[in-house]
Amino acid sequence: MEQIYQDRILVFARAARDATPLENATHRASVSNPTCGDRVDISLIVEGDRIRAVSAAVRGCALCEAGAGLLMGSLDDMPLQTLDDMRADLTAWLGGEDKADINGDVAVFEPVRAIRNRHKCVTLAFEAGVKALSADGDAG
Repeated sequence: MEQIYQDRILVFARAARDATPLENATHRASVSNPTCGDRVDISLIVEGDRIRAVSAAVRGCALCEAGAGLLMGSLDDMPLQTLDDMRADLTAWLGGEDKADINGDVAVFEPVRAIRNRHKCVTLAFEAGVKALSADGDAG
């Protein structure tokens, strides 16, 4: 189990712990994982068709924090569709699909691929982001 908590994963987790809330968020959502108790509260600033800023507050394990850290480090000033694409690609990759468009940052989660019950920990922030952009997300 310790193999999944590599230094690079812990760097992502620290980034999530150090995140500051977006007071002027245009989109917000919360998602929980009832299996393990993780919870992600995400806030986004969206202008037009772009995500200008993202922040996440995580109550959960280091893998959940690391997933949120990956999300926050990947989405500033990106098209809206990028979030859903990243969620789908990450979920598929964790599930065993080898996708060419998985970048090096995602590859740090390689040890988690073999531990299916931890996949949702890694993807929870992405699910919260997609929810925030959908009709189910609350406007800021």
